[in-house]
Amino acid sequence: MGSIEAFEGRLRRIEDPKARAAVAVLLSRPVEGLEVLLVKRASNPLDPWSGDIAFPGGRRRPTDNDLLETALRETLEETRIDLREHRLLGSLNPVASETDAGMIVQPFVFLSNSRPRVELSHELCSHMWVPIDTLKKSRGMAKVRGGVSPAYIVNGEVIWGITYRVLEELLSLIEPS
Repeated sequence: MGSIEAFEGRLRRIEDPKARAAVAVLLSRPVEGLEVLLVKRASNPLDPWSGDIAFPGGRRRPTDNDLLETALRETLEETRIDLREHRLLGSLNPVASETDAGMIVQPFVFLSNSRPRVELSHELCSHMWVPIDTLKKSRGMAKVRGGVSPAYIVNGEVIWGITYRVLEELLSLIEPS
C-alpha cells in the first residue's frame, strides 16, 4: 500500500445532500498492516439489514447537524468508539441501497494507529477487524436473500450489498491501478 497521505488525497471532502444515513469506515494500522472494522447486526425482524456484516452507522436524526455527526453518534452508540479521538481522512462516494428505496448512505473514513476497544450495543452481535490483504483475496459470489451477489467471504461471513460496494471503492483508492 502507498502512504496514508496519498490515500487521504484521493478521498472526497464533501457529503452528498441526498444521503440520509452515514457509516464509519474505521481503519487501524497495527504492526501487521492496515485493517478495517466490520460489525454484525443483531437479528431483528424490523431491521432490513438484520444479521448482515456492516460498518457502524445509521440514519440521520433531525438533531444531527450533518452526516459526519450522524457517523460519530451512531459509532459511539453502537461500539462505544469515540471517532473524535481518531483521524478523519475524508469520505467515499455515497452508496444507494438496493433493498431500501431512496436510502443513500454516506461513508466517512477514519484512521486509528491501533485497534480501539469495541463494546457492542444491543443492535450488534459481533465485530471483526479484517486485514485489507485478506479482503483482496476473498472476493467471490454468494447466495444472498434469494439471489446471487458479488461478495467478500471472510471467516465464513458474507460481506455484500452496501458494505461490499463501500469496500470496493476503499480498496480501489488504497491501491489504485
